[in-house]
Amino acid sequence: MALESNKKLSIIYTLEILKEYSDENHLLTQKDIAERIKQIYNMDCERKSIASNIDSLIDIGIDIIKIPHKGSYIADRTLEPSEVSFIVDALFSSKSINGKQAKDLAIKISSQLSKYQRKKYNYVFKSDQINRTDNKELFYNIEIIQEAIDKNKKILFQYVRPYFEKGNREKPYVINPYFLVNSQGRYYLICNYDYFNEIGNYKVDFIKNIKILEDERKPITEMKGFEKGLDISKYINEHIYVFGKDSITATLKLSDENATTYVYEWFGENAKIYKKDNEIYAEIKSNEQALIYWCLQYGEVIELVSPKETREKIMGKLSVIQKKYNGG
Repeated sequence: MALESNKKLSIIYTLEILKEYSDENHLLTQKDIAERIKQIYNMDCERKSIASNIDSLIDIGIDIIKIPHKGSYIADRTLEPSEVSFIVDALFSSKSINGKQAKDLAIKISSQLSKYQRKKYNYVFKSDQINRTDNKELFYNIEIIQEAIDKNKKILFQYVRPYFEKGNREKPYVINPYFLVNSQGRYYLICNYDYFNEIGNYKVDFIKNIKILEDERKPITEMKGFEKGLDISKYINEHIYVFGKDSITATLKLSDENATTYVYEWFGENAKIYKKDNEIYAEIKSNEQALIYWCLQYGEVIELVSPKETREKIMGKLSVIQKKYNGG
């Protein structure tokens, strides 16, 4: 019985060694595998047993390539390197999760590859150095929201806006949830605020103290413009930046507290928001070209005060736009 148990363990250990230490550029001989099993699991395996283990793994569908006189490696993994690369890059750039969450997820995803293939993803350990949320409740929030959607229930939560005055900073909302979507690296809840009959979007990383209510949610067909329902792919496509060159430091003047949300959303904790003479200002650092288009996007509530050269470039674009809309 012990021999049979050891045989099963040696097959499992052989697979684990191949998964961790082999790829098309790093082949393992039977001797290599036996030595690693001894080193890591303190089990003695003969080379003949390793050869038998590899054949057994191939028989059950594991895609192992054997190259005579060179060794073996796992060829087909749950996720291909290109797929892992795509997912890890998305995690690194996502502003919906905090740095630790990004690291932990990237480690889990990249564990599908060999240790040598994982080295290229070391940059994810700097994920806490980019602007991103510090909300540790994100995955819990997503789970609760999805449960409410599945159960057709309303939810109650506080919506945290860091730069709002006290009293408005963590306002409670009763919401009818419909969809969760990821856009521009952030998670959004597409929903209806209970007191209106229109669709709204809330950033999931601004949500805390969420709970599901007993009340049935309002049907989305009661929303203005969505009487026939919501085509989520069409909605995302209709509700939609990456530029090169150096960054500049700029001062922005904000028309009200709501405008601080836009600054926080894009520039995070690196934005310095302050009051002066009863006016709200923000000091940020950004690529100039991206900042120009960003200021045009939020021009009704945000004014670029300095630098003067950038302000003049915005005025130039506004002049061109004005001529177009005035009929040339």
